[in-house]
Amino acid sequence: MSPRKRVVAIEIVGEPAPDHPAFLTLVRLRYRNVYEDGSTSRPYHYEHIHRRGFDAVAIALYHAEGGEPAMAYRPGIRVPVYFRKSLPLAVPDRKEYLHVPEAVAGSLEPEDRGIDGLVARVVAEVAEETGFKAQPEDVEPLGAGFFPSHGQSSEKIHLCAVRVRPGTEAEPSGDGSVNEADAPPVVFMTLREILQSCARGDIEDPKVEILAWRLCLRLSYDPLRGAYLRPGGNAGDFLSALEEGGWAKMER
Repeated sequence: MSPRKRVVAIEIVGEPAPDHPAFLTLVRLRYRNVYEDGSTSRPYHYEHIHRRGFDAVAIALYHAEGGEPAMAYRPGIRVPVYFRKSLPLAVPDRKEYLHVPEAVAGSLEPEDRGIDGLVARVVAEVAEETGFKAQPEDVEPLGAGFFPSHGQSSEKIHLCAVRVRPGTEAEPSGDGSVNEADAPPVVFMTLREILQSCARGDIEDPKVEILAWRLCLRLSYDPLRGAYLRPGGNAGDFLSALEEGGWAKMER
């Protein structure tokens, strides 16, 4: 296989073809609020977007070789943040967002239905983005999902963990897109280092930070001390919360 070429810039080459399928749907309508007495507010305009499969999965791909848990992230190529440099930002941002550290993740497709469809998408994304081969039984929920931008998008991101063994991965299969093929390979970093990188701003993907904290809860690991907690105590309360917020209430 030929070596991966390193991306050094992104350039605009024109608009998409008129028949190119859209990944996002923009909804622009007028709404009004209905009150308990039957009256209504004045109408107002609102805009929001739907993704093609509406929701997504984010995956804490991890191992615990050497005794300290480590999680993977990907340096992704993201057009919107790359072109921040051309925007009249209120607070100047001098960072070069060419390779953006982000979680191993993927959008659900319309055919991914219920828990089984969600788990199948996780297995597929792990293979496409990292080259690790996961089985459905390897996928563990990490509590409830979250809305990354609920004022603008209906998307919810579902969180899970997959434990892997370093050295067993193959070449990532990719999803056929240019930017997935051009993105650098995944990087493993200890949970302590990941959380420190998020606090410093070296990693600015909230999925990574939320996954890292949820994984700490799942493993009963204290990143402040760099040590696992003893059984019992408050750790059990967090494990119960993860279980309650997981996929138990979802339909298969």
